[in-house]
Amino acid sequence: MTKKITPHPRPVLQEGALDSRTQLPNRDGFYYDTAPVIEAQDASLVLLVIDIEGLDFILRTFGPEERDRVVHDIGDRIQKTVDSDSTPYYITQGRFAVVLAENTYLRATQRARDLVAGLEKPFNVSGIAYHLDAYVGISHYPNHAKTQKELVRTGVFACHLARGVESRFAAFDQQVDEEERRRFYLMLDLEQALEKQDEIRLAYQPQINLESGKCVGAEALCRWEHSELGSIPPGRLFPYVEQTPLIMPLTELILSIGLRDLSLWQSRGFEGAVALNLSSTLFRQPDLLDRLKEHFRFTNMGMEQVHFEVTETSIMEQPNRAIHTLAEIGKGGSKIAVDDFGTGHSSLAYLADLPIHIIKIDMHFVQNLDKPWGKAIVGAAVTLAEKLGLETIAEGIETETQLAQCRDLGVTVGQGYYIGKPMFRKEFEKWVGM
Repeated sequence: MTKKITPHPRPVLQEGALDSRTQLPNRDGFYYDTAPVIEAQDASLVLLVIDIEGLDFILRTFGPEERDRVVHDIGDRIQKTVDSDSTPYYITQGRFAVVLAENTYLRATQRARDLVAGLEKPFNVSGIAYHLDAYVGISHYPNHAKTQKELVRTGVFACHLARGVESRFAAFDQQVDEEERRRFYLMLDLEQALEKQDEIRLAYQPQINLESGKCVGAEALCRWEHSELGSIPPGRLFPYVEQTPLIMPLTELILSIGLRDLSLWQSRGFEGAVALNLSSTLFRQPDLLDRLKEHFRFTNMGMEQVHFEVTETSIMEQPNRAIHTLAEIGKGGSKIAVDDFGTGHSSLAYLADLPIHIIKIDMHFVQNLDKPWGKAIVGAAVTLAEKLGLETIAEGIETETQLAQCRDLGVTVGQGYYIGKPMFRKEFEKWVGM
């Protein structure tokens, strides 16, 4: 028979373990309550962690007294939602917890569902009906955690997962947790790789003029050859490194390698350009432009032979800063390409004002040229580009038919596996004939 959590009688047994606003046990009360249960060999309990979003807005707009009153109301709703044998706690600002006396998954998910539903109703904020967002994470002891601290961590992690699902509640997922830990250590390895500069390589995918067949450039794609794990796929690397400070030094290293290779190729008569990707998070970097230009000055290279690619979405995330930065890069001589055109959310009116030179038509449309809608979209993109004085590049060309269709529709430059796969420097040089 498993031992159940017993709520504190009021007043709380441990002095100072009661929150004055909600009259619920606080974090100290939670640890005091759960410690003897977890120490028991037959212990078993479920922790629900409840995150509330929107309290900071109330604090900024109406002040601490109104915020505290809403916190009290939240605690009151939580207490009324759970059973009498379940204990709610106010853990920290915007975060509550409930410890369930019974521990079946079915009951835990039902309580989580009840809490989300109960907190969906608007709260009275200075006479205004105001909605707050609530997310519930579910963690089980001992299935998900072996210690008290680990129980809290896994509950908070589950609450993070809840933000990504429609139900707004989720149970702890060991597989996702382990993957996030691997990513964390991978970022530590990347930091060392950037210092050594011997594991980051560039693969170049050729871009050709569809009329002449001549190579007019190449897109530089980052590849990480990890000393122990081997090749790290870009999809495993960039979505996470973009959210860390490492994105700037990684971009600088990519630019440095690209300029070094381009300088060598120009000495051999290559007249094409190299295209590099700019992450959306880089636009938050106040000295981005200066740091990019410094690499051109160091290598004594002109900016006109380097194109920078950005996605529609990255521009629209911070339009004012992105437009200013891209305009300054353009003044230096580099061309700006909008990558994955047609998959973002920018309006045509906005597109006309962007300081861009090239539209890269997304491969999804190119690979559906055999369908009327695919042909119509590519044709419309070419017409729009011509009206705006922009160049076009078709991505993802995989067949001779797609190449011919793009050429017939007026696309000037093509890129894709039919033309050439991404290649490391020596292989690319052999492909071009340098």
